[in-house]
Amino acid sequence: MSDIVFEAPPRSGENIEDLADAIRKMFGLEDETFFPIVEFAEKGLPHLVDGLIFDVVDSAEMQDRMGAVNPLTRQFLIREDVYDGAVAQMPRHRFTIAHESGHAVMHIGTLNRLNSISAGRIAAFRDPEWQANRFAAAILMPRHLVRRCNSSDEITRQFGVSKESAMLRIRTLKLNIN
Repeated sequence: MSDIVFEAPPRSGENIEDLADAIRKMFGLEDETFFPIVEFAEKGLPHLVDGLIFDVVDSAEMQDRMGAVNPLTRQFLIREDVYDGAVAQMPRHRFTIAHESGHAVMHIGTLNRLNSISAGRIAAFRDPEWQANRFAAAILMPRHLVRRCNSSDEITRQFGVSKESAMLRIRTLKLNIN
C-alpha cells in the first residue's frame, strides 16, 4: 500500500451514475445485464482515455495489489490472477477491473496529491476510491436494470457480482428488496 494520498475533483454519486450510463450507451450496452468488463478494459477504455496502456502483470510484481492505475503514466495494471479470475467471471475480480476502470476514466490527469496531514479529511465526493467504487457498481449494475430485480440473489446472478456488492447496491439505490 502506498503512502501517497490523492484527492479527486468533486463528483456526486448521481454524476458518477450518469457517467457509467453514458459509457454503457456509447458502446451499445445500456440494456445488457452482464457487462463485459474485461473486453471493456482492454478494448473500450483506450477509446475513452487517450494513451491508456492496459497490461496484465505477474502476481509477484504486483504483490498484494490487485490492480492499479497510474494517473501520470496512464498505465492500467491488473494482477495476472485477477485478470484470469475476471475472464472466468469471478465476481470479485470483475469488480476490481471495473474499479480500476473508474480510476482510468475519472482520474487520469485530474488528481491532486495531498500531504499526509490532510489525507484523513477527504470528503467522500472527493475521494478517488469512493468514486471508483461507485463507478464500478454503476457500470456493472446500472440503476435502471437493478430496479427491475426482486432480490439480491437475482442481482448477483444477472450482473455477475458478489452478494456483498448486490446488497450495497440495493442500499445505495434505496430499494426495498433483500
